[in-house]
Amino acid sequence: MQVHLRTRSRAIDYAFVNSAPGSRWWDAYADWTATERPCLHAVAEEGGGHWRVLLSGIPSVRTDSGGRLIYYTLVLEDSYDAAEQDAAIVLSLASYLLADLDEDEQGRGVLSGLLDGICPAAEVDRLLAAPSEFVMDRQDLTTRLLASVASLEPLQHDAQATGRGTFDRWIAGRSAPGASAAFLTRLSALLSGKEHGQAHLLNLVSEAEDVAELFPGRLAVLVEGGKVGDPTMPLERLPEPKAPSGLPAPAGSSGARPKVGWRTPMARTLLAALILLLLLAGVFWIFGVPF
Repeated sequence: MQVHLRTRSRAIDYAFVNSAPGSRWWDAYADWTATERPCLHAVAEEGGGHWRVLLSGIPSVRTDSGGRLIYYTLVLEDSYDAAEQDAAIVLSLASYLLADLDEDEQGRGVLSGLLDGICPAAEVDRLLAAPSEFVMDRQDLTTRLLASVASLEPLQHDAQATGRGTFDRWIAGRSAPGASAAFLTRLSALLSGKEHGQAHLLNLVSEAEDVAELFPGRLAVLVEGGKVGDPTMPLERLPEPKAPSGLPAPAGSSGARPKVGWRTPMARTLLAALILLLLLAGVFWIFGVPF
């Protein structure tokens, strides 16, 4: 299993401390979640041969030079036929992420302590300041990281109150009765290759309508609820998307995501040209230059 750890130091911006994944596939979900808040993406689509999981927004005790809380991001990838232990590690991480959120609105808890122990401030400063150096130290950090997360035992969450967690597509608040257990059950099926689809803990959605076009296949969504939405929202079925136009861009794609077409390079160029044209027109008008 590949595991990548991202954080920042007091002065150096966010980057992967040990190694970087091949693509920023999670950017396709930027309209539905912000990685600085607790969130989780699990993608195990048919034909891919492997699963990908991101856990982010795990708070550190460290702060940056502006006093802002520093957070961690974990990216894990493996094939469907990987060792059961790898799937167990991801399930443990997911279960602790949800449990930590139940105890603290910012998500500070077991995972925070574990990652802060692996990444003392001095080591983060040193590794981020020299991205191409300290190869052996980065490998050692990865070894220690894997050993630490492998030592976690999965937590037991309350069993789902009804059978609605077996819906192909559903959404619920993360603290709704049975929602966390149903989510972890779906995640387990995705990691083992028994099912294909996606599972997400999202922090920028508040209702079923917000995720109606997120993904057309099997989909489980928990509403994080720290800043947006109700974490106790009852579990409900999600309808199938009406059209494929709203799907997130494929991993590694440069295509625009829903609601953010203005962020594309072409759109920004056209906007800049329009602003410049208006400024020139204003100057000509002020000085009476015909145009």
